[in-house]
Amino acid sequence: MTGLLSRVRPGRLLSFRSGGLSLTGNAAWLAAARVAPMLTGFIFWALAALMLAPAQLGLGSAVVSSSLLTVQLGQLGVGPATLTVLPARPGDNRRLIATGLLTVSVAAAAVAGGLIVVTRVMGQGVGTAWSDPTVMVTFVAAAVLSADAYQLDHIAVAQARADRALVRSIAQGVVQLGALVGWVVMGNRSLTAIIAAVAVGAAASVVLGGYQLWRLGIRPDWRRGARLGEAARLLRIGLPNHALVLADRAPGYLLPIVVAAVLSPAAAASWYIVWMLAAAVFFVPQSAGYSLQAALAAGLSAPAQPGAAQTVKPGAEADAARDLLRRALRVSLVLTAIAGVVLVLAGPLLLRLLGPAYANAWLLLPLLTPALIACSITQVYYGVCRARGRLAEATGVAVLGGLIAVAPAALVLTAGDGLIGVCVLWLIAQSVAAAVAGVRLWLLTRARFDRHHTVAAVGSSEIGRAR
Repeated sequence: MTGLLSRVRPGRLLSFRSGGLSLTGNAAWLAAARVAPMLTGFIFWALAALMLAPAQLGLGSAVVSSSLLTVQLGQLGVGPATLTVLPARPGDNRRLIATGLLTVSVAAAAVAGGLIVVTRVMGQGVGTAWSDPTVMVTFVAAAVLSADAYQLDHIAVAQARADRALVRSIAQGVVQLGALVGWVVMGNRSLTAIIAAVAVGAAASVVLGGYQLWRLGIRPDWRRGARLGEAARLLRIGLPNHALVLADRAPGYLLPIVVAAVLSPAAAASWYIVWMLAAAVFFVPQSAGYSLQAALAAGLSAPAQPGAAQTVKPGAEADAARDLLRRALRVSLVLTAIAGVVLVLAGPLLLRLLGPAYANAWLLLPLLTPALIACSITQVYYGVCRARGRLAEATGVAVLGGLIAVAPAALVLTAGDGLIGVCVLWLIAQSVAAAVAGVRLWLLTRARFDRHHTVAAVGSSEIGRAR
């Protein structure tokens, strides 16, 4: 692990210089940005478990899951598109940054409203939370602010400075926890306190992200960024990515909602706590995939400069791309395996701290950990497909895994297999997806792997028009 992190320089963590990190460093910092807040997140949910009954906590976890699902639905592929477009566009990107943030904000607000309407009509599970107007308002605020924070993470990764995302993530977790403590001290022990704390934490992340961009001299150009034409051009690049993002992420956010509707909010609370612990590990392979995509876009897909001497040897770009792929796989597999072992060993202890209602949920961890390791291959494969424009086949793999995990979930739950059955479904789904992804990676690396197969090169005229 020391060798993998040798290129990461902690001294640059608070630096506002524009230089980028290596693939390994960018992936490691992004993984840290996702994992580090899990400590405060666990304390957050532990405190919530103490202040709310299991049924109320389960409803709160379902609402938070709904906000995360809203973020994914409202991204419209803008985040993944940023990882390809931003590195390939030198110069002033303030307009592009503003366009991306405005687009995801509007989309997240619209999706949040639609989700409220649909779930309220259904009446069960999360739909029962909307009887309180305050919960609805804080839910929409949490969804929009979280979408902006998520887009700022993509911007940082595209700039090869995921360490800035780490600073913001830590701040978000600390502020979120502090807000909940404040509500408890003031005597507010309701569902609203949980959702409002999530919204306040996301707001802190957005404010800090704006400050980081301002220090770099690339604060968003809000006036010009609001033009519809600019947003439309960005969406033309981003929407093809959206199906892949939804197919990959939506199953994880849907399962807590399914558990709450089919079993009970109390069962959903146990599932959500375990799922939150597992999510800390999942962010490791996800970070490797995103960092690989940005590295391929920055290093291999930029069009050659007119009149420049061509000194690159034939096949050199393909060799460089394969080297990036090998490094991404190595980082993903090793760090995910280490994090998985920590999860299996420390998870039961953490669950016991929450009380007997959650202690038995440790049985789910040994089933989820192999699935997380399988994701190491799948997420790197998705990164390659996003960079090379093979979105249809990647989406097909993600849909296959999602259907295996979600489609039979309600039947498994009603058949009496409970949460163990859901975990087995998830393990099978991720194993199948990883097997297909591994074969496709092997075949792709045998083909030419150069600038002519990258999204940025193929779509360079579209990127040029978006400037």
